[in-house]
Amino acid sequence: MNHHSTSSKLQRSATVPTTRTLSARCRFGFCRFVLGVSLGFGLWGLGFHAGAQPTTGTYPIDLPTALRLAGAQNLDIQIARERLAEAEANHASAVAQFFPWLAPGAVYRRHENRIQAVDGSIFDADKQSYTVGGAVTAQVDLGDAIYKSLAAKQLVKAADHALDAQRQDATLAAAQGYFELAFAHASVDVATEAVRISSDYETQVERAVEAGIAFKGDQLRVRVQTQRDQLALRQAAELQRVVAARLAQTLHLDPVVELAASDARLVPLSLVTTNRTLDALVREAHVSRPELRQIHSLVAAANDAKNGAVYGPLVPSLGAQAVVGGLGGGKNNDV
Repeated sequence: MNHHSTSSKLQRSATVPTTRTLSARCRFGFCRFVLGVSLGFGLWGLGFHAGAQPTTGTYPIDLPTALRLAGAQNLDIQIARERLAEAEANHASAVAQFFPWLAPGAVYRRHENRIQAVDGSIFDADKQSYTVGGAVTAQVDLGDAIYKSLAAKQLVKAADHALDAQRQDATLAAAQGYFELAFAHASVDVATEAVRISSDYETQVERAVEAGIAFKGDQLRVRVQTQRDQLALRQAAELQRVVAARLAQTLHLDPVVELAASDARLVPLSLVTTNRTLDALVREAHVSRPELRQIHSLVAAANDAKNGAVYGPLVPSLGAQAVVGGLGGGKNNDV
């Protein structure tokens, strides 16, 4: 009896801690479950937020597209175009000086009491005059109008040549930027191939050293060469990114856009025939360059302005005016 009761007490005392341990384990497991669910939702939310962010990729571009973008979004070309419009407006204003203008208005004059006549006598007089309606005035300073119109015409030509020059400069900058991007892309490919060859050679030399048919120094030299090639690859990749950003700046694109040459093959271009002499090329450049034609037009405009200042005052001016009105006189407008 005593032995049985003692064993029952021991069994109950052993059962109580076991129950408490299970309860504690359940609470700990539930806490871990809640923490895991919370962490999972948090990571899901971060992943959703990261997925909602816009990602920047690489956009391929070819030479015709770069040239079109250079002419479409260049601010210098737009400024030159507006200067051409200003020059054309000034020319139209200069040509308009040859035409009369219509000026509406009203004028009223009245006089009472004494007045002096032409012969010197003084007498009493009441008079009035009025002009109501329009007045057509033609005042043409022929010398000023002729030379100003000639100078304005030359300025229009100069602005047009400046626009052509700006277009050519923008096209040249875009073409140079594209070819620099293609060259940088080709440099990255060459550096990547060099790293691959050095890595393969390093693996072969390492196996040869393990087999005892090569020296450890050869392995170290090849490893250093591989690291140099890897450094050159990183430098080429950085240069490619810088050149792409510079091209995006030239084309006035978003700076976060990474451009890549769609055709990275570097082939020679033939812009002019190689059998022409240097003198012929220089003469063609003097004739066709828009900057030189712009300077010639500016010189011609300056000569016209000088001739207008010298010979313009010698040319007679023409003037005429026509008004519509009435004339009255006497006491209280009797006449």
